Amino acid sequence: MNHEPSFAVVVPFFNEERNVRAVCGELRGILETMLPGGEVILVDDGSTDKTWAKLEEIALTWPQCRVFHLSENQGQSAALLLGFDKSVAPILVTMDGDGQSDPRDIEKLLVKLEGVDMVVGARVVRQDSWLRRKISWIANSIRSELLGDGVSDAGCALKVFRRDVVGAFIPIRTLYSFMPALAVAAGFRVIEEPVNHRPRKNGTSKYTVRSFLLLPILDFIGLEWFRTRRCPGRAMRSLDEHLAIETLGEELYRRAVRRWLRIVGWAAAICLIGFGLMLAPRKQGEGRTTQKISLHRAERIALHDFPKGRLGSVQLSMRDDRLTWTIDVQPPASADLREIEIDAADGHVIAARVETAEEEALEAAVEDQHGHPRRLVPQ
Repeated sequence: MNHEPSFAVVVPFFNEERNVRAVCGELRGILETMLPGGEVILVDDGSTDKTWAKLEEIALTWPQCRVFHLSENQGQSAALLLGFDKSVAPILVTMDGDGQSDPRDIEKLLVKLEGVDMVVGARVVRQDSWLRRKISWIANSIRSELLGDGVSDAGCALKVFRRDVVGAFIPIRTLYSFMPALAVAAGFRVIEEPVNHRPRKNGTSKYTVRSFLLLPILDFIGLEWFRTRRCPGRAMRSLDEHLAIETLGEELYRRAVRRWLRIVGWAAAICLIGFGLMLAPRKQGEGRTTQKISLHRAERIALHDFPKGRLGSVQLSMRDDRLTWTIDVQPPASADLREIEIDAADGHVIAARVETAEEEALEAAVEDQHGHPRRLVPQ
């Protein structure tokens, strides 16, 4: 590039070969039509697939794009820090390389940056699993309360901030989740703005229990200490705006006590919730939505009382919040069928009733009309 860019978009990739073209193509279209004047820093975080090769291929025809490669996987935070270092733009933008970030939101985050130092995206409708959303909600609540960053979704990849804020960051593996807290601790002004969040179309998430839960907890403990010990940044107000000198020691003591009481309170609440989940009785149907009994075993259970019977229609469906096998058995020398319901989770017989030939004929007509499969297995 022949001129200094007004902003830089830093995108880390790790084993995203199936997403590279779509993510870069969409981002390029947005920048060329809506946000000219920026540059793009694509960082390959030691991918073992063809991600790097595809990024290099894209950069050949995209003058505003530069590609950097880490020789081995060092984590998203290391890739972001490398990207920050390679750009001289006064404003930095971060987003994920998995296609879940919407680059159309970059424009409104840049507008919101007027008068503040960092704008953090807040995924209002998250397209993640139920478990991941709950863990994220708990982590965000604890982090926001104890670190005081005032942000509800610090893990959102879409962020916009001024270059000065980079000086507040420290090189930890979970930096992406603690950027707002570090910025606030240094005295920078941080706000958040709702953004779009999309489901992942290709590939799999790189987050594990270790990276999504254990490492953030360890880094959180260290950051709580660091936040209270670091030197104030350029935007820090002087203490005399808030406290009189003669009451300073007493006020700081009260603040420390309140902070640690909050930590103890949150820890106790988490322990109580965990014990409650362990001791709570199982709700009806809970844990019975997974099939553990195969069709062959279910048929053997159905024939237990009629060893020489003939199997009729077989159906696997949800009934009363449980996955259920429904199997028709025709006993020897009988025109009527026995409809047997078997729990697909543990194999116990839920119910058994006599089904007349007329009822079976009517049921067959309804199922055939709706295209439900039926089969007859000769014995």
